[in-house]
Amino acid sequence: MNHLPLLLLTLLLTASACKKEKTELEKLPDATQTGSGAGAFLLDGQAWLPDNSKTINIGGGGGGFLARWRRTKTGRALELTFGKYSDGTGLNIYLPDVRKIGTFQFDQQASIMLGDRNPAYGVYFMTKSLSIPRSFLTGPTATGTLTITRFDTVAHIVSGTFEMTVKEDKSPETHQLTHGRFDYPF
Repeated sequence: MNHLPLLLLTLLLTASACKKEKTELEKLPDATQTGSGAGAFLLDGQAWLPDNSKTINIGGGGGGFLARWRRTKTGRALELTFGKYSDGTGLNIYLPDVRKIGTFQFDQQASIMLGDRNPAYGVYFMTKSLSIPRSFLTGPTATGTLTITRFDTVAHIVSGTFEMTVKEDKSPETHQLTHGRFDYPF
């Protein structure tokens, strides 16, 4: 008796029952340009996605994200916030004057004291379960870029990608944010 068909059927069933684990990059939402509200990045190689329920940004909306485009003394500032309420971490990105698609550099020193007069910057923060909140910023020694691929002031959609290194001011600790993407209504 030929056992080959039975062996092939067993192998086929065994192979289809195994689920392939997603890579960290596959855990991120697709890079879209529809205003889906998706945004995420790899933090030191691990998928970081905002919470779906709350945002930790003051005055922010639901879904763990917020995009705001507003007039300032220096131009039309765009602010993007990614929030993860569950672990008290988040990312704020500030661009001082956005009017069209393009690439923005994070390579200058930012200061909370400068407010709307800051250069473009990114800040990753940790607040939960810490006696002193920690902030990691871009700057001259921790650089990055953000590319806006869609900036639609009629449909109110901003989409793009980013990569950056952020460094804590009071220590040498750094973090790598890679494969960042966002597709936010504003």
